[in-house]
Amino acid sequence: MDFSTLYAKRALQLERSAIAALKDEAKAVPGILSLGEGVPAPELFPVDELSHVAAQVFKAEGRDVLQYGDSLGGFGLRQHLSQIMTKYGIQISPDAIQVTSGSMQSLDMAARLFLETGDTVLVEDPTFIDAKNCLTMTGATLKGIPCDDEGMDLDLLAKALQEDSSIKAVYVIPDYQNPTGLCWSDQRRRQFMELVSQYNVIILEDNPYGEITYTGEYHKALASYDTKGQVLFMGSLSKTLSPGLRIGWVATQQTIITQLSLVKECADIHSSLPDHAIAAGFMNIYSYDDHVSSMNKVYKERRDTLVKGLQNKLPDFTFTVPEGGFFLWLALPAGLNEYEFFQYAIKAGVLAIPGTPFFVKPQKQGFVRLNFTGLKPDELTEAVSRLADAYQNMIK
Repeated sequence: MDFSTLYAKRALQLERSAIAALKDEAKAVPGILSLGEGVPAPELFPVDELSHVAAQVFKAEGRDVLQYGDSLGGFGLRQHLSQIMTKYGIQISPDAIQVTSGSMQSLDMAARLFLETGDTVLVEDPTFIDAKNCLTMTGATLKGIPCDDEGMDLDLLAKALQEDSSIKAVYVIPDYQNPTGLCWSDQRRRQFMELVSQYNVIILEDNPYGEITYTGEYHKALASYDTKGQVLFMGSLSKTLSPGLRIGWVATQQTIITQLSLVKECADIHSSLPDHAIAAGFMNIYSYDDHVSSMNKVYKERRDTLVKGLQNKLPDFTFTVPEGGFFLWLALPAGLNEYEFFQYAIKAGVLAIPGTPFFVKPQKQGFVRLNFTGLKPDELTEAVSRLADAYQNMIK
């Protein structure tokens, strides 16, 4: 039977993640070091603490958390999430928070609520690969807006909004963006919101990295400047507590939350209530802020190790030192093909992700995205040495 004739057209538009395909190619190389995957360090997961909390949760409220519950998610968890939101200058009721199964589900739900065929979504260019698939699955078209070192280019954004009436949403990652590591300036955030408030568009503010800060500072969210209720703030515990718990959330005005909860009910009724109770229990018993701070110290050391190695071993390459998040965006020397560099890097025993799949509009400049949180300092030092070997082999 030819199932391809039965697939929805929107499903046929989906493409396998370029990162997944590149990772498959790297698997054949024994002992390869990966700078490609955007993953937290598993040795930093609070396994003992979560095990202790889980035992308490099932002993004290096991029958409750194993039953169906509120589509918004566990109330205790939503109380803690509302406290996390204050770090970004947002005061919000737990009742205006929809818990999801990770920030990807948050984006998927928002896309299904607002987007359809014929709509246009503006995104930073480059942007998060999986967001591209998620947004286009609705039938919407993506249009990329470049960024400078302070955030999205507002002149180009204004031009797009003025000229294209099909624009319904703007998707951005203002805090330590994937893939570039860029963090918008506070002034750019305010100016961005002043501009978009003049248009009837939804702002999808994705913030999985905001708490991964190496300066100790938190930036005010776009939502904190929102005077019209047009921002959906999407947060996540995947980078700070555990990606396996699958906890994300959407915080926005109550009218949208009410409608979004109906989308959630259609998707899976509600996310895992045991996971909600375990995460809330962890925050009740232990200091979540201390856990994040301790983790950031480790990641900062790893970032510094990568930066020092690149400066010493690859002086022909350029980059901006990220002040938070998981990624460093490495610009290749002029004329160097990023896919050829990827192949040489694989042969040298290191995985780095080419930049092209992250872009909406093809670029002449070559880039690679490097993750520094998943490897220990000695592994990062070795990974950079292998990148340097790959470069020398490529240009000789």
